[in-house]
Amino acid sequence: MAIVDEQVQPLRVLKQHEYPVASPGEEQAELTTAARDVLAERRRQIEVEGFSLEHDRQYDLGELPAAAACYALFAQRQVLGLRRNEPDHAWPWILEWWKPGDARSALVKAGALILAEIERLDHQEQKATHV
Repeated sequence: MAIVDEQVQPLRVLKQHEYPVASPGEEQAELTTAARDVLAERRRQIEVEGFSLEHDRQYDLGELPAAAACYALFAQRQVLGLRRNEPDHAWPWILEWWKPGDARSALVKAGALILAEIERLDHQEQKATHV
């Protein structure tokens, strides 16, 4: 039982924001271009595609992280010079939704999908604790 507690405790610390984005004395940490691009893609998914938190609540079978993994694997194949453009077998949606672009674009989409899943899980947890 102690092993589980040791594994869970770091997650609790992270969740309590013990590791702030800004360093002490900084007003706000400057985000890298990559971080801004992931956040912008998440915003695009919400505002243009309509994939809001409310919409994403339906994906309770791991679809969001599966899609993120497919985009990340696509990027890996691109880096390795393997030019296979179709999604991995784990792709959870219709093929028309598969739009990886280049390796970097695919990783940005993967990051945004991971962010969407974290938001979905956080919302689910909040809802469970307020019942």
